Amino acid sequence: MRIDMGNMLPKEPASRRITGDTQFMFQFYKPCIQYYAPSPQISVFMRQTRLQNSLIVALHGCPLLFGNFSIKPDSSIYLEYTPDKPNSPTVEFQNISVTYAEMKSGGFSYSLAKRHQLDMAIPDGAITKTFDKPMLMIKISYLADGGVAIFNMSNHVAFDGNAIFSFIAHWAKCNSRPQSQLITDLPAELESYETSMVTNTSNVPTHGPIEISVDASMTPQELIVKTTKSVNPEDIRACVFEISTEKVSQLKQLVVGSGVLKQDEYVSSNSVLTAFIAQCVAKANTEGQIYDIGNWTVFQSLDMRRPMGLPLGGLGSPIILAEYQAPLNEVMDFGKLPELARNVRKTVDRYSKEYLQNSMDWMNATYRQMASSGMVEPWRHFWFTALNTNRRAVGVSCMNRIPVYEADFGAGRPSMARSFNPRPNYVIVFPGPPSQQESLHLYVTLELSAMQALCADSQWSQRCRLISDF
Repeated sequence: MRIDMGNMLPKEPASRRITGDTQFMFQFYKPCIQYYAPSPQISVFMRQTRLQNSLIVALHGCPLLFGNFSIKPDSSIYLEYTPDKPNSPTVEFQNISVTYAEMKSGGFSYSLAKRHQLDMAIPDGAITKTFDKPMLMIKISYLADGGVAIFNMSNHVAFDGNAIFSFIAHWAKCNSRPQSQLITDLPAELESYETSMVTNTSNVPTHGPIEISVDASMTPQELIVKTTKSVNPEDIRACVFEISTEKVSQLKQLVVGSGVLKQDEYVSSNSVLTAFIAQCVAKANTEGQIYDIGNWTVFQSLDMRRPMGLPLGGLGSPIILAEYQAPLNEVMDFGKLPELARNVRKTVDRYSKEYLQNSMDWMNATYRQMASSGMVEPWRHFWFTALNTNRRAVGVSCMNRIPVYEADFGAGRPSMARSFNPRPNYVIVFPGPPSQQESLHLYVTLELSAMQALCADSQWSQRCRLISDF
């Protein structure tokens, strides 16, 4: 059901460019379910009318959540909101027979939530001229024993994980305050100021970066086939593992104490975790005979705003997948973890402001050339090279700082959150729940024989615990 904002509909139009950096390449909806344990406070703070009213208050300050995609004559894409044509978010409420205790005993698995219809059908996020889907969809389920499950999904082109969880936390803040108290201060992650990387330079590079590929000779459907390894869905297994931050610290100490770091060099915990995951996943794929023996591409998501000196807050997903070409011995030998962690960290330093601006200049020039030649939907012809699943590539996206567990509606923070990760060999790192604050959750999707090899790997099993299947 579309939300009726009444006189709370944002009064001023808003607009933000989508093309211009890599954000337009994230054309999908990302779902998540946040669970709230049974509590007497739920009947006070999380009843339907209160949540509906506070949601309207929260949305009032976020006009782009009512936005539509607007495709300009030059094929550039904007997210635009006008008060006379809102693309309103949806919200649904339901009472359901499954209990919080049952969901907990099932490891809060996403497939269990799906079986009990706590989720919503995930639409195609591809941008088209007839795109009419909401930017935000919410479903609230009241569980039989007094718990609550809040499902949300947003179009990643418009609102990435950091932005959407910041919005949910903002909504919770509006809900927990007295209803007469209007909260107008938005989190920085929801501000809509422009961070476009489009420049007017005439010095356009002739060659693109290795991290971004483009092909104008195929249809979008043909490109999907070209860049996707053919696998029977029944031969894929998605799992959530837990690793303690203490174990990550021990891995970091192993790297620091190895002597591989030169003077003034350092490694971050994220680089060490990326190296460890890359070793275990690459080895599992090799032992599971999913890929031939050889070197591996190790990649991690890098927010381009920091090295380019742009504001870190605000809506947007201007990332690049920072690639390191790891030789076979570095990914297959645990004794080489310090070298791999060092090289993963050094790779990040390669992404200077100049390199990233040149990359974006090339991408925008290529995009303009394709549009001017009459190419239909040029935004569907670019992809990150590392995400071609036919290649030996393993990646990590460290999202352990996004505010997944900050949404306290007045009855306490979520006790658990669950999403899913459909892409093999691309591991997503989420923060652990409040009851296990010193932990991280790893969303891992692999082909069956690789997952079996991963679970049997001694280095992995010493540090990571399987807590849930998909």
